[in-house]
Amino acid sequence: MDTVSVVIPIYNQADLVGRVIESLVANTRHPHEVIIVDDGSTDDVESSIEPYKETLPFALRLLTVPHAGPGRARQAGWQAAQTDVVAFTDADAVPSCDWLERGMQEFTDQNVGGVEGAVESGGAPTIFTHQVHNYFGRQFMTANMFYRRSVIEEVGGFKSPYREDSDLAFSVLEAGYRIVFARDVVVFHPSRQETWRFYFSKANRKRYEGLLFRNHPQIAPQYIPRFQPTELLIIFGELMVLLGLAFGPWSLVIGLLSLLVGLPKRLADWLDGRQYSARDYMIAWLMTLILVPVEFYYHWLGILRPPPVPQELRQPAVKVE
Repeated sequence: MDTVSVVIPIYNQADLVGRVIESLVANTRHPHEVIIVDDGSTDDVESSIEPYKETLPFALRLLTVPHAGPGRARQAGWQAAQTDVVAFTDADAVPSCDWLERGMQEFTDQNVGGVEGAVESGGAPTIFTHQVHNYFGRQFMTANMFYRRSVIEEVGGFKSPYREDSDLAFSVLEAGYRIVFARDVVVFHPSRQETWRFYFSKANRKRYEGLLFRNHPQIAPQYIPRFQPTELLIIFGELMVLLGLAFGPWSLVIGLLSLLVGLPKRLADWLDGRQYSARDYMIAWLMTLILVPVEFYYHWLGILRPPPVPQELRQPAVKVE
């Protein structure tokens, strides 16, 4: 376990990639190589990394693939890696200064196929701030994951363009390997501002949970619930309220009670313990009422009719520099 490659997919984040490169230069342990995989970006990734190439203590490689999602980009990245271990992070993430050193120390025996690190976020959030957290493990976020390259190859790598992190982790676990969670292996994932459209796009990707249930019928239910009681209460409540408006007060009362029970938990997940203005709270309530049935629809659409895996996921990278 002497060498490690870092794979970083990137899509239209050329202005951020320098930050993650600099954090790897500052690491107490340097990788053998850093492989940046351009997922069909429309901005100029090559120009953004060019100034770093001559001064780095490790090799910096750029691969270009057709745009097909982060799973496709990570697949091309690990296939190009030339080391014992592949560490994955994101173009907008910042690994801690001892990230690689601590992560590599967790490969204590051959049964450890992967290492899951913590993901932290920060900043002053607004109602549409996208934040990523992983404090307790079992999420397998590829913003901070290490895998033996031989294990990735054994299980076939990434098989989905989205939810690819869970797909690979489930494959590794099914093959009999352990994935250990290391709280002190930290990547910071700075928050970013989004719009309401981002949350509907994210809801659409719930379809790829269907691939997880189809490909991993035994292990997926241990990590991803098929039913979430709060979602069922919210959807039932919305239906009863609509019926109550047409047929009478009893349906309306039952619907409001169901919403009263189901909404607070989902709203608390959205707000994440933060304080907002009254207007922000109203937006959060409204978005929750709209998004829950949309997410429910795509979740079950994916289970009943899993989306096909794009052919691009299996094509080789078209450019290596």
